[in-house]
Amino acid sequence: MSTLLQCKDVFKTYLSGKLEVPVLKHVNLEVKEGEYVAIMGPSGSGKTTLMNIIGCLDVLSSGTCLLDGENLASLTSNQMASVRNRVLGFVFQQADLLPGLTAVENVALPLLYRGVKKRERLERAAEMLDKVGLSDRMDFRPNQLSGGQRQRVAIARAMVGKPKLLLADEPTGALDSKSGEQIMTLFRQLNDEGITIIVITHAQEVANEANRICYIFDGMLTEKKEERSE
Repeated sequence: MSTLLQCKDVFKTYLSGKLEVPVLKHVNLEVKEGEYVAIMGPSGSGKTTLMNIIGCLDVLSSGTCLLDGENLASLTSNQMASVRNRVLGFVFQQADLLPGLTAVENVALPLLYRGVKKRERLERAAEMLDKVGLSDRMDFRPNQLSGGQRQRVAIARAMVGKPKLLLADEPTGALDSKSGEQIMTLFRQLNDEGITIIVITHAQEVANEANRICYIFDGMLTEKKEERSE
């Protein structure tokens, strides 16, 4: 398997007034195509900041991050937007669907930004909704769907552009246990089909679905769980 993502000695520091606040320190991570990786850590550990850097939503302070052959540190904002649209799919804790659009219109939205014609993008969106088990909810608006159904629409939207990497940030955090299990089953199916997945989570049961678990504490990443004394 070829390497899809490689982060080397990544630092991220924010300025709070005149004070520098380190968030990520010496982060090294390699993810090969077809892997399913979970990154676990408590609130404030830096896991979402790391996802934002990998997802071209934030820029690193120093180090190297290569995604699908692109050096993210050297990209302009327009180039980062192009990588997001071409390489990445995102699933967040809240589905973040547009309330005025139907399920199929929400799923088709990323294809609009690619210039895909309306008929084709709606056809492809319908295919993805069928894949996530929502062929009977295509014309429903978000307020007519359950939390689990909205998250499945969000996954269909993330996958409609055929991304190489699916990034999920606490994808079951706002769901009941049954809906959460359905979402994780769907992730497993997508990974079995060859989609590379990185899940950011603080929940052990979500991380256990992955093939590999990394842990982040105080901005430092390891593949060994940190043991803390009481």
